[in-house]
Amino acid sequence: MDAHFQTIVKMTGNQDESVISEMIMHSLSKGVNKNLRQHCAVLFSGGVDSSLIAALAARQTPDIMLITVGFTGSNDIEWAPAAAKLLGLEINHILKLITLMDVESTIPRVMEALGTADPMTISLAVPMFIACNEAKSRNIDLLLAGQGADELFGGYHRYKDIAQKGMPALDKAIAADVSRLPQRDILRDNTVAEAAEMELVAPFIESEMIKLGLSIPVELKVREVNGETVGKYILRRAAENIMPGEIAWRGKKAMQYGSGVWPAIGKLARQAGYKKQDKGYIRKYLYSVAEENRITLDVTS
Repeated sequence: MDAHFQTIVKMTGNQDESVISEMIMHSLSKGVNKNLRQHCAVLFSGGVDSSLIAALAARQTPDIMLITVGFTGSNDIEWAPAAAKLLGLEINHILKLITLMDVESTIPRVMEALGTADPMTISLAVPMFIACNEAKSRNIDLLLAGQGADELFGGYHRYKDIAQKGMPALDKAIAADVSRLPQRDILRDNTVAEAAEMELVAPFIESEMIKLGLSIPVELKVREVNGETVGKYILRRAAENIMPGEIAWRGKKAMQYGSGVWPAIGKLARQAGYKKQDKGYIRKYLYSVAEENRITLDVTS
């Protein structure tokens, strides 16, 4: 397979996009199938990443559960049921509606597990922890997640800005972010999952998928489509093979925003007396939570 990866660097045309799309689906399918077991589910937002994993998993396990966490009216809660229906998996879909109280009670638990008061880290960890607990309550012991796809295929908005500086700069940024995944995002998510007694698996970061992804030209990851700069272009092209374009080409907010957890933490901070206009008010609130619960934080957090 590695020999095939080396030839991808020279590919550019539409025909080659089809070949690369097939290779992506082949590698991702292997990563998903490798980790399927009797009691597993998919952490599902309805975005292209989690939808790909759900669709591929359902080929082998038709009754696999999909779990979505969020506030009533949040982006994920509004969209995920429609995406599950488009995939033909609506009867497997579990919506876990959360409240401000759920977030407030979860914050100390994830802070203790991670040893940090970093607002962005905590806002990502809270919905993850809640999803893991929901899965556990349903006799699930493993969650499949879409982590790594944004880094590998140029999905973040900042990649569009970097692309304006030239493709070599984008290639360097993506490679650097992928190399940091194990000790940053994956470590965070696995630590949170372990605290909830759950195993988390990300098929996008299986070694074969990483090798393939890094071999694909960045011109096929971030490119202009109908006058708009699109991230994860080639991944979306690949997704079109197994799902409606409505899912494959839909933009999506990150978990902390899509679930509504980020604004919820801000609201908790304001309720605790911290003012939005004060710089770092959410971090100050989180430090107060740590102090109140006698949580020891990493000195660099």
